[in-house]
Amino acid sequence: MSHEHHNHHAMENHDHTTESGDSCCDGTDAPTSSGQHMMHHMMSMSFHFGTSETVLFDWWTFSTTSGLVYSMIGIFLMATLYEGLKYFREYLFWKSYNAIQYRSVQIPLEKGPNDPVSQPTMFSITHLLQTFLHILQISISYLLMLIFMTYNVWLCLAVLFGATLGYFLFGWKKSVVVDVTEHCH
Repeated sequence: MSHEHHNHHAMENHDHTTESGDSCCDGTDAPTSSGQHMMHHMMSMSFHFGTSETVLFDWWTFSTTSGLVYSMIGIFLMATLYEGLKYFREYLFWKSYNAIQYRSVQIPLEKGPNDPVSQPTMFSITHLLQTFLHILQISISYLLMLIFMTYNVWLCLAVLFGATLGYFLFGWKKSVVVDVTEHCH
């Protein structure tokens, strides 16, 4: 039994207007059928060079070249700062790691008030800061991934070039070979 007819009636009754009543197309790009109209609003699953896109949120929409350029600049900066955030977190980690005094003997369970050894705790300012920066890093990395998944070549290039500049500016002092803080690789 074929299920192709299930949306057939909905597609026949669908007109070419948006919720506000404005025409969806300017006449030059008008869809020839309702099915094409529905496809017009779906996300492209192949790389394209469009100048009309919705990026992440309904309010981040552009349909002009200048809107594309401004979005590319914002995405470029976001990707650059993402790389900077990764290396800043690494810097803070090594700074706190080097501040802790390590001894080759076991630390007694009960320390005296004059014991100079300070152990990191779950609720220390350093760990709380690292936790906040970690969630910020994860959020930005997934947002950049979703921007890349628009398949808009211009936006993808903004992500790539921003990450490249960020690595160039911040990665030259990288102190570890394996990046355990990376979320999108």
